[in-house]
Amino acid sequence: MGGRRVDIDVALPHGASAAAAARRELRRRLDDTLHQDVLDALSLVVSELVTNAVLHGQGAIRLRLQVDAGDLRGEVVDDGGGFEHELREAGPHATSGRGLLIVDRLTTRWGVHEGTTHVWFEMLRGEHGAQCAPRVGQENRPPQLRGEPAESN
Repeated sequence: MGGRRVDIDVALPHGASAAAAARRELRRRLDDTLHQDVLDALSLVVSELVTNAVLHGQGAIRLRLQVDAGDLRGEVVDDGGGFEHELREAGPHATSGRGLLIVDRLTTRWGVHEGTTHVWFEMLRGEHGAQCAPRVGQENRPPQLRGEPAESN
């Protein structure tokens, strides 16, 4: 598992079925590629970001995902004009407001393009989240998602 490269680029409906459609596409394309725990975590991250796009964004929603040697890089893009990207603590009785906290904990890093609802994330093998803040701005977006070659170590 995790050896072949997979690129996913899918348009999603702007509505209540968007997160379910995204999860179905992930399972269809990655069920034989990723370990079940990784696929479950990825599905949760994508569900949270797509749901935010439906609730707070506008227009078309697009999910882009790249799986390469077990490393995952993805983004959810819509036509909205931006959102509050500060992480905040939800009270013990709150029924919403935890989505970005979940994204923060399950990804290695994530960020947004300032003034947009374009959110990107990375889930790298052996690295975990808990950075407690998104990275803001185009310059923080992984080069692989910008169509640039990755830096060699």
